[in-house]
Amino acid sequence: MVTVKEAFKAKYQANKNAQVVEVSFAPGEEVQLLKEWKGETCLIKKGNQVFNVPKNALNLN
Repeated sequence: MVTVKEAFKAKYQANKNAQVVEVSFAPGEEVQLLKEWKGETCLIKKGNQVFNVPKNALNLN
């Protein structure tokens, strides 16, 4: 598990016909790291939703 550095919001859309929702992340919140991409982003999971977020928004160590 990794933790969120500072509060931010990310958008989630279950499929192309679903409504886009904003999901809030709080400082210290634990999320599951699924994949660290080359470059500036990584794939995380919160509940049953996945997000591509900037690496600098997370404590990866």
